[in-house]
Amino acid sequence: MEVEGSSKKMIATQEEMVEARVPIPYRDQCAHLLIPLNKCRQAEFYLPWKCENERHSYEKCEYELVMERMLQMQKIREQEAKLKQPQHKGSPVPLIPTTANAS
Repeated sequence: MEVEGSSKKMIATQEEMVEARVPIPYRDQCAHLLIPLNKCRQAEFYLPWKCENERHSYEKCEYELVMERMLQMQKIREQEAKLKQPQHKGSPVPLIPTTANAS
């Protein structure tokens, strides 16, 4: 399954995520890495020095997703800024206006 606007594909299926009890906010393109991480955490009693490889893989995936969204937002802002810029057609507006009685 492909997610719109993202270069990463969903690897974990909905059934796998439900079976692994992945909370809904965490069901993103990195859920396939969260499932083995949570299993490792439960097996190792959540000791912080255990499951480092799994945690690193998951956090790297999440970081890449955030960076991708930031780049997309930056492109959207640049496009909006281009649209907001005034289009000068013909002669530009003078900075110093001329008066009617000036000779």
